[in-house]
This record gives sequence, C-alpha cells and structure tokens, in this order.
Amino acid sequence: MAWGGRKYDAIVIGGDLNGLAAAAYLGRAHQRVLVLEESATLGGVAVTGEIMPDYSVSTVAHLVEALPRGVERDLKLAKHGLRMAARDIPTVALDRDGKHFIVPRNRKDIAALAATQPRDAAAWRAFDKRMKAHAALLAPLLLADAVPDASNLRRLVWRAGWNRADRLGDLLHLLPQSIGDLLDAEFECPLLKGALALDAVLGGADGPYAPGTVLRLLHRMAMRGLGRGLSIPLGGLGALTDALAAAVAAQRGEIRTGARVMRLLVEDGAIAGVETSDGVAIAAPLVVSSVDPRLTMLGLLGAAHLETEEARRLDRTSRSGSVAKVNLALDGLPDFRGLAPALCGARLLVAPSLDVVDHAATDFGQRELSSEPVMEITIPSAVDPALAPAGHHVVSVLVPFMPHDLEGGWPARRDEFMQRVIKTIAQYAPDFPDRLIAGDVLTPPDIETRFGLPGGDWYRGGIRAADLAGPRGPATPVSGLWLCGPGRHPAESVTGLAGRDMAEAFAAERGHR
Repeated sequence: MAWGGRKYDAIVIGGDLNGLAAAAYLGRAHQRVLVLEESATLGGVAVTGEIMPDYSVSTVAHLVEALPRGVERDLKLAKHGLRMAARDIPTVALDRDGKHFIVPRNRKDIAALAATQPRDAAAWRAFDKRMKAHAALLAPLLLADAVPDASNLRRLVWRAGWNRADRLGDLLHLLPQSIGDLLDAEFECPLLKGALALDAVLGGADGPYAPGTVLRLLHRMAMRGLGRGLSIPLGGLGALTDALAAAVAAQRGEIRTGARVMRLLVEDGAIAGVETSDGVAIAAPLVVSSVDPRLTMLGLLGAAHLETEEARRLDRTSRSGSVAKVNLALDGLPDFRGLAPALCGARLLVAPSLDVVDHAATDFGQRELSSEPVMEITIPSAVDPALAPAGHHVVSVLVPFMPHDLEGGWPARRDEFMQRVIKTIAQYAPDFPDRLIAGDVLTPPDIETRFGLPGGDWYRGGIRAADLAGPRGPATPVSGLWLCGPGRHPAESVTGLAGRDMAEAFAAERGHR
C-alpha cells in the first residue's frame, strides 16, 4: 500500500447530494476537501439521463421537494447554474372521468374544491391548519440530525403549551394513528383521501391503515416547509448535482469519480485516511461518508472498531426499496381527459381512493405486482421543452409498492409491469399507448445495482416513530469519522440536509474544542 502525495483536511466518500453538500460546506470552513465517488457520475439518484437520443429525463428522483432555502443561498447554487423550470408546482389528483382537482394550497384551490365537495372544503381548512401546526411543532425533532434528548423533549412540551394548552395532547393522540383512519374520519371525497394517503406512504412498505402513518405525513409536511415548493430543475435533477459540484470546486475542493474506497484507515483509535481499490492510501484526519451507515461501519471500518452491541444493531439494519421508476418518451403531449393544458406540468397522482392505495400495499406484502398500481407522474418537458424534440415529451413515473423480491423475479415480469403502468395511465389519457416511442424501467434491484443503494431503498423506507429514538447524529464512536447520508438522518428525498447538518455539527464541535 502506497500513500498518496497530497494530504487533505477531509475526505468525503460518496458524491451524492449529501456528500457534495457536506464537501461544499466544509470547503466554506476552509477545509481542503477530496470527494471520492465510486461510479462514473455524481449525484446518486439525482441524475439526468437519456431514455434514447434527444430524450432526457431525471433518471430516478424527479422532483426537488425540500431543498432548504439556506442551502441554495449558502452555496450560491443559482450562481453555479441552478435554475428551476417550475417552482411550487401543484399536485393534481387524477380522476378517470376527468373530474380532477388540485390538492388545496391556497384559497383559490379551496374554492375549486368547494364547488364539488363543499363539506370536504370546509373540513380541509381545519385539517390543514391542524396538521401544519403539528408539523411545525415536530420539525426540530423530525429534521434535526441528532437524537432528541431530554432538553429537546422539554422544549417540545414548552412550545406546545405556549401555543395551545391542548396541542400536545392532540399530537400525542394523532401520532399512533393510521393516516387511513384519520382521513376516513375527516373527508368524504375518495380522490382527496387517496392523494393524501399516497403522500404519507410513498417510499415505505406500510399501507395507509398501518399504525403510525400519520407521522409520515407530518414528516413530509415538515420537509416541504424547508424549501420553496415542489420544483423541477431546468435540465432535470442532474442540474442540481452539477450546481453542487460547482460549489465544491469554487471552494477549491477536488472531486474524483470512478474512485472506490475499500477501507478506512485507523491509527491510535482515530481516522487517518482511506485506502482506495488501486491500493493507494490517502491521508486525512476527517472522513465523512454519505454511503449507507451499515456499509460504512461494518464494511469499510470493520466491526473490530465498534462496540459489540453497535455492530449487532448495524447488522440488523437493512431495508428493501419499494419504489420502481418508469421513464417514457412520447411523440406528443398525452391528452389527460379533462386536464387543463396548464396543469400538464403539475405533479399528477394516480390514487383514486384509500382502498386502491391499501390494495397496492397488500399486493406488495405478498410480493406481487399491484393489480391497480398507484403512481406519481410528472411531464417535465411540459415546463422544460429542451428535454425532448419539438412537440415531443418525456414522462417520469414513480410506482410505489413494488417489491424488491418480486414473486417470479423481475427479469421475467419486467414487461408485464411496464404494460400495467401504461394500461393504468391510459385510463386517464386514452391516447397514451399510441404516443409511446420508448421506455425504460428501473426496478428496486436495478436501483440497488446501478446506484449502489442497499436494497434499492432511495427513500430510506420512510420515517417511523422508532427512528426518532435511534442513532441519528452525524458523529460516530470513531474519532474523525462522520456520517452525512440519510441513513443516519430522518430527512428523505432530495434535500442535501444531512450533508449540511454534518458540516455544521463538525464546525460546532471544532469550535467547542
């Protein structure tokens, strides 16, 4: 083993959004940073790729849902090229008969809902106010990259009492509930209930009637409060990755792709650097990993450096992904029956009712394809025409409740899955099959293989109540080793939050020392 020539202040393992955000923030703190990414491209699931020549789409993740305003500002992402093709796009619950509606965000949307569902429009105002208040109350615990301690919990109780004496009691009553039971008690409209339920369970393995799924919706609302609404970057999600990489370079950080880290080097109980697959040792007193905590601690570090119980706990932490991705190229804009052209760039949900969402979860539990899949659909070319030739379009579809270990195996059933997706969309846009030029499917095993995510779980299985009490902080028991991936953070989706919080925690500890 040979030592590399240059010594760095910090090495970041993994060039996904969190790794790049951590590197950029460390660079702002005058650290000489090296980012090592195993694959040939940066970004993890935030990448833009081609379905076929001239048809580009966000390959896996397709929306910026909770990019903190502070991250955009601190890292000057606009200066580094980030532009949004559309910000704060609406969510539309699709109806087979063309009676779609926008999930309310403002008075205009509530008025539109009241025209067809007056009782639900009245109930929405109270429900939305209640849930937003609880999301704001929980946000410090849901989004903080640290284990809630007694002082945090006391602060939660104090804040609840300060706002309203009965708010904490209401929150504690809600948290164990299922989102399905809550929505059944509040609303009548099947479309509204289906859309809200899908928001709560997307990315996880639990159905809408599973206990504790109200927490999932509160978490999502807390995350959305960080950013500037659901957004589509100009050029796809890869444009966000490019801006973060430029932010690292602006701080004189170095990025190497195709660089696989084989093990972490430890001297006298502290991190000394890393060894790459070509046998080169690179020295640094700080190593930050954005890859899976289990792989980092057991695979790269080794159980010998951990307490027995910590090693056992990590060995038990494994989840499988539940979301497949379908990317499609079309020769024109599909005609969704009854959908205003201005809403073609919206987030479109196929979740006709709570029962449909629940049945999809049941099929998932039986390792089967859903007979009626639920979906999150975007047509990014409707707001970013450069993604496809003139007049043509690309469609991006997330399909939850797709098992990693599908009965019969994905290779044998891939075409069947694609046909079910197309058939389902055709119920809302009858001309959809005739417009199809090409398509690509990414199953959970595909995502695992192509993007190095254990189980293909890029949503981290969704937050659970137990996660709030588990290990959360970026620091590890080994001096100089920190984590910045979502595996040790309750935030999911496209945020960069775990990377920012790691850098801030490191800076705070260094300042304290």
